[in-house]
Amino acid sequence: MINLYAIAQRELAKDLLFEVDDEVVTFSVKGVMIAKTNSKGYNFSFVEITDNEFVLAVQMRGYVIYLGLESDEVIDEDAYPEIVRALINHLLPALHALVKEAEKSYTGKADLLLDDNMSPEMKEFFYELLLKHKRGLPTHEQVDVA
Repeated sequence: MINLYAIAQRELAKDLLFEVDDEVVTFSVKGVMIAKTNSKGYNFSFVEITDNEFVLAVQMRGYVIYLGLESDEVIDEDAYPEIVRALINHLLPALHALVKEAEKSYTGKADLLLDDNMSPEMKEFFYELLLKHKRGLPTHEQVDVA
């Protein structure tokens, strides 16, 4: 478990600079959580928490890694696909290292690996997810098709 914290601190606790609509935007990684999942597939989702806070969830090899991100600018929704692509390309080696270490030594269901001054809204999102994973509850809500 100590190695997972170390990887999260060393590889993920940083500010990332990306160009969005011809402006440089800083994304700060504020939170990292790892959780086991039954699926060995690869997937991702991007959730807006506030106008400048987001969670990128990347599922790979039986784990989901949640990254809480804060931007220094309000991001237009049209830029989300470009941002997600850039974030995944940049962060994938660190996420792979985290999952590789988890496969060797992680025995828990879910743990928060980094909390770097998350906002109250982001903390609420992360802790609700953490409880759902630990209790084996679904982490997403079923929505009826209109």
